[in-house]
This record gives sequence, structure tokens and C-alpha cells, in this order.
Amino acid sequence: MRKKIGMILSCILVLCMFAGCNKTSTDHLPTPTDIPGNSITLTPNPSENDVTLTVAPSSTTELPIYTLSGDFTELIELTALVAEEDITEQVVTDAVTEALAGSAIYVTVNQVTRKGDVVTVDFSASTPPVSQVGASIEGLILDAYGQSLIDNVPACKGVSFTVDGGNYASGHFEFDENYIYMRR
Repeated sequence: MRKKIGMILSCILVLCMFAGCNKTSTDHLPTPTDIPGNSITLTPNPSENDVTLTVAPSSTTELPIYTLSGDFTELIELTALVAEEDITEQVVTDAVTEALAGSAIYVTVNQVTRKGDVVTVDFSASTPPVSQVGASIEGLILDAYGQSLIDNVPACKGVSFTVDGGNYASGHFEFDENYIYMRR
């Protein structure tokens, strides 16, 4: 029974894919205001009545960050490409969050603040690292944020974590309000 349903769904999916192939597009060519930070060059193609669209990407900055390995047992370093030239604690946090999402770990960061030389990352209580993961993965996620911030934000000398604006408390870790999780 399951095989029949799987075959039927597969056939429907293939038919839907082919049904959209011959439709004409009513989309317009993007203008420079459609793609912020990119320059667009339109070049007529002399052999046809088509136009070649070349999009030059805006400048990017390489940002070394940390994320979890594929088997979730250790931190690995990778290079994120970010559009921003000014590397702030928010840019670093966003890059780590995106890298973790690439490993199917969906973290919700409520906000990132800096007081003096300490950066505080506030997580949602309903998502990792606070819930839905074991202690070892939780620790690795916190380490990924902490080490990435310390390595990339010169003004950051320490990293702390909170949950929904209060003390960090999960089923595995509890930190007081002014606890510094990682220091430079």
C-alpha cells in the first residue's frame, strides 16, 4: 500500500514539474534597484533578439566562524562570505546561525547586545541550544557562538548568554545574569 502511494506521489510530482516548463514568464528584468549592492549590465546579443544579463556581486568579506561537524561531535571552522565590510557582533552571530541551519540546527537569536567589552547573545527558549538538543550539542553551539565572536569582533573580550531576556537556563546548563561564558 505504501509503495503504491509513493509511486502515485512521485508521478504527480514529475507531472507538476513538466507542466510548468512551457509557461511563459511574465517576470521583468531586474533593475539596479531590485538587487541592492549589485551592479547590473544588460548587453544585447547581436545574433538574437535576446538580452544577456550580467549581475556583478557586491563585494564580500571572508569571515572565519565555527559550526558543528556533520556528526555533531566537534566544532569545525569554516569561512562565511558576508556582504558587510564592517564586521559587528550581529554580523558574526547571523553567520553562525546560518551555518548551523545548514546542519539542520535552527537557532533563534532574539538579540545581540554589547556592554563594554562583553557581547551577550539572547536565545529563544523554544529552540536550540536551549531546547531540543542534548548537553554535548548545546555546549558545542554555545562554543561556536562564543569563539566566533571572540575571534572576529576586536572589541569583544567576553561572551555571555541569556534566554528570553533572563538568565540562561536549559535542562543542562544554568548561568547567572553576569556570568561570562567565554573570555579572550
